[in-house]
Amino acid sequence: MKSKTCVLAYSGGLDTSTIVVWLREQKFEVHAVLVDVGQDEDLESLKRKALRLGAATASICDAKPDLLRSVVPMAISFAATYEGNYRLGTALARPFIAAVQVRAARQLGGAMLVHGATGKGNDQIRFEFAYRSLAPSFPVLAPWKVWDLGGREDMIQYLKSRGFDDDYQVTKSFSFDENLFHLSVEGGPLEDASAEFDIECVLGAVADRFAVGPIGCSSISPINLTFGRGVPVAIDGIPMPLGDILKMLNQHYRFAPWAWDLVIENRFTGIKSRGLYINPAAKLLHVAVDALARTCLNKPTYDEYVQLGRAYGTILYRGEYFSDQREVMEASAGAIVRRLSGSVTVHPFPVPYVSRVQSDSALFRKSLATFENSDYAHGDANGFIKLSWLTSVGRPFVEDADGSIVETRYSAGPDVCADQCESSRRLVSVSA
Repeated sequence: MKSKTCVLAYSGGLDTSTIVVWLREQKFEVHAVLVDVGQDEDLESLKRKALRLGAATASICDAKPDLLRSVVPMAISFAATYEGNYRLGTALARPFIAAVQVRAARQLGGAMLVHGATGKGNDQIRFEFAYRSLAPSFPVLAPWKVWDLGGREDMIQYLKSRGFDDDYQVTKSFSFDENLFHLSVEGGPLEDASAEFDIECVLGAVADRFAVGPIGCSSISPINLTFGRGVPVAIDGIPMPLGDILKMLNQHYRFAPWAWDLVIENRFTGIKSRGLYINPAAKLLHVAVDALARTCLNKPTYDEYVQLGRAYGTILYRGEYFSDQREVMEASAGAIVRRLSGSVTVHPFPVPYVSRVQSDSALFRKSLATFENSDYAHGDANGFIKLSWLTSVGRPFVEDADGSIVETRYSAGPDVCADQCESSRRLVSVSA
């Protein structure tokens, strides 16, 4: 392995552009890889830029097929989230970018692996967990952890002092990350959870890069989604590749208000952050596949399905894609999602809701759910109730002086309630 050869995960933004120049000053031979994960950018132009900045080579690798074959179908079929409302856009792509780096480093006979993530966030973990899983003997360098540049202005001045006067904005309001699954917006007023911000300002900042049109311009017509084993395979009866389905839904509903998840999340590092995640395709598909799961799975299996979705979302968020636990979860999912085939009609406005589910695996039976006459014997429920509550029969309670049957040991009591009311009054007074 050449000690001064490195492979950089290059995005073309200010951070990784600065890193190319900085690495050259540290006498590294820089091989930049631009990984196509579905971002709406001119990658050929960014490739030329990397070479202009001093990279020895710059290459483009299309990772979309790998994403669409592996992690994206699982994220959809599981309706996987982190902490309930983070739909994993960025987390899905990072391990695959790292895998491209490792492959490039091996082709060079070994090289240092370099990424542009800071020491505050999750991306450093996602990159470096992947490196350690796929190439534990390769050294890793994260310039943000060792250089003395403090922020955007420092980096811009650094590049200018080296003769690179590109059109970077010192006062850039937001940071974006896009892949075929989502668009994330962070930074600026989003960094202060106690501050209001203008959603139209955010959407205006992304409109020129992504979809075009006024807010709420999407069609209000219902859409019919066909699933096979938990993965969408057709829209309105027209078969489509998964990538095309995601692209169509993301473009068509980009500005629908329900497509915006304003999330306060707990990073793996312990730092809280706030971001606006625009992911209409993921949201629509999660609503639809959950309805399919509720229709086709019995109660214990559905409960397991929900838990697996949260657990799967958590390990992806933490960067543990290349892990035994991910493989075990996906194997477990196979026994569940094989039942998730059918069609789901979703009305996109005012918020997505499911009006119709059809599936050969459906357990929903009108003959059982009906209020009309059926062959169900209502009296059979007596034994079910008695057995289900057997362990709680005869539990003692303390009767209040007023005859209330509420157990006093679980009651807050008048003193506690009075204290809470006074605390609320003080809070309102301070806020006013």
